[in-house]
Amino acid sequence: IDQSKYFMNVGIVGLGKMGLLHTAILNTFDDVKVVSISEKEKLITKYINDAFPKTKIYENFEDMFSNEKLDLVFITTPTLSHFQIMNSCIEHGINFFVEKPLVINYEETKNICKLLQQKKLIMAVGYNLRFVDTFSKTKELLEKKILGKITDISSSILSSQVLVKNSGWRLNKKMSGGGVLLELGCHLIDLLLWYFGPISKVEGKVLSIYSNVEDSAEMKFTTNDKVNGTLSASWSLKGYRIPEITINIKGEYGSLKVNQDFIELNFKSENQKFKSGKTMIYKQELEKGVSFDVGGPDYTKEDRHVIDCIKHNRTPLVDISDGANVQS
Repeated sequence: IDQSKYFMNVGIVGLGKMGLLHTAILNTFDDVKVVSISEKEKLITKYINDAFPKTKIYENFEDMFSNEKLDLVFITTPTLSHFQIMNSCIEHGINFFVEKPLVINYEETKNICKLLQQKKLIMAVGYNLRFVDTFSKTKELLEKKILGKITDISSSILSSQVLVKNSGWRLNKKMSGGGVLLELGCHLIDLLLWYFGPISKVEGKVLSIYSNVEDSAEMKFTTNDKVNGTLSASWSLKGYRIPEITINIKGEYGSLKVNQDFIELNFKSENQKFKSGKTMIYKQELEKGVSFDVGGPDYTKEDRHVIDCIKHNRTPLVDISDGANVQS
C-alpha cells in the first residue's frame, strides 16, 4: 500500500463523552476518515448531521458493520454493551479499539478471549495512562532496574467523582460491572501489571457510601516476584479536580514516586546518571507535544499509536490480553 495515499476508514460506536473525544482526535489525522457513526440518541445524531455532514449515521451498529467497509472501529459505549459489539467486530473481521474496562465481568473476559483465538485481528484497549509521559518514563526506568530489587509498592487512585447519592449507568452494577475499582482503579491496576507483572495473591475490602457499587477499596497484593504492595481507590473524597494517581516504589538502591505531573527519585548513592539524594523529573521535561490536544496529549498519542498499529500490522501497546489481565 502506498501509505501516502492510504486512508483508513474508521467507524465509531457510541458518541458520548469518549466517543466525541476520539472522533475529534481522529478527524485531525490526514490518513484517517471517520466514515460512519452508530448512535441511538436522536438529539446526538442531529448534532452529528450538522457537525459532520459527510459522515453516515446508523442507529444500529450491526447495520453499520454490514454496510460499511471499515478498517477499524472505536467502541465507546457503556461497558455492558462492549462484549456484544466486540463479538460483532470479530464476526465481521474488523479491527477494533474498545474503551476500558474491557467488559463487565471475568466470565465475559474468558468468552471474548476464546472468540479471538482463531482470529488475526488487531485489538486495543483504552488504558491511556500508559501514554502519559511520567508513567511511560517510569516503565523505562524500571526496565533499566534503576532501583535494583523492588522491595515494596504502595499506590492510590483518588477522585471527587461521587460525593452525593446519584444514579446513572456507572453506578448501576448490572450496567457497569462495578464501581471505583473497575471504573477508575482499572487504570492503576493496568499500570501495576505493566510495571511488575502478574499478581499471585490479593486480599482486600470494598465499601459502598453513596451508591450501589463500591465507592472505595483497600487492597493488599503480592506479585509473582514476591513483592508486597497496596492499592487504595476512592471516588468519594473531596478536593480532587481530576483523578489523582500516585505510585510509590521502594528498592534496594532507593525509591521512586510517580504521578501524572512528576517523577521523584531518591537514591542512597550515585546511580547510573543520577546523583545521590533527590532528583525531580517533571512532565514538562518529557513532553514532546502532539498535533492536537483535547482531553490530554495521551489520548492523541494513544489514537495515533492504534492507527499506526493497524497500518503496519503491529500488536498495540495495550491489547486484549492486557485488558483481560486487568479484568482477572
